[in-house]
Amino acid sequence: MIEKIIDDNENILWRGKPNAFLYIIGNPSIYLIALIWGIFDFFFISNFFREFSFMNGFFREFSFMNGFFIIFFIIHLFPVWFAILMPIYRIFNYGTIEYAITDKRVYISQGIFGRDVNNYEHRELTNLKVNVNFMENIKGLGTIILAYKGEEGNSSYSFKADANKFISIEDPYDVYKLLKKVSLDVTTDQAYPNVYRPEENTGYNTKYKNM
Repeated sequence: MIEKIIDDNENILWRGKPNAFLYIIGNPSIYLIALIWGIFDFFFISNFFREFSFMNGFFREFSFMNGFFIIFFIIHLFPVWFAILMPIYRIFNYGTIEYAITDKRVYISQGIFGRDVNNYEHRELTNLKVNVNFMENIKGLGTIILAYKGEEGNSSYSFKADANKFISIEDPYDVYKLLKKVSLDVTTDQAYPNVYRPEENTGYNTKYKNM
């Protein structure tokens, strides 16, 4: 897919995909939160209907109230539904996700029903960091979080946040170093093209000397 959208004179320097298992399960803390939330709701719902069992006759007469409480509890269990549905979404999305670094841009491609491609110019990169969680550390993987002008780096897992991340990739620190170097080189070339550079640039790579 990446080859179809890059420029004719654009070269791919690195490309990769997330680790399938870690990408699909996502952030492990989500499941802990969902488990605690589900246990709380289980006891809450059980106690609620036990306490108000004497109103069963009342609720039979007013089916609207039955529907209201059912909808309320379904919505209140949102963290549980999220923990269940998110891995299913990622299973289908994994086959389409692809990362690439070229000598001009960064690409993140994904999408189930249609291929969405986010591309970022190197000169727009404002912040770059590597985030390695417990499970990624065991497998020697890591997540690179990219922040560009107008966007904030985000370490949470969400649909939007995935658009500015290389999630659970191999050799994260090598990719980090490559992206940092390429971004600096490309930004420097675009800001100060080679043809206009003097043989010596006293303002760049300046060395401090003892006074």
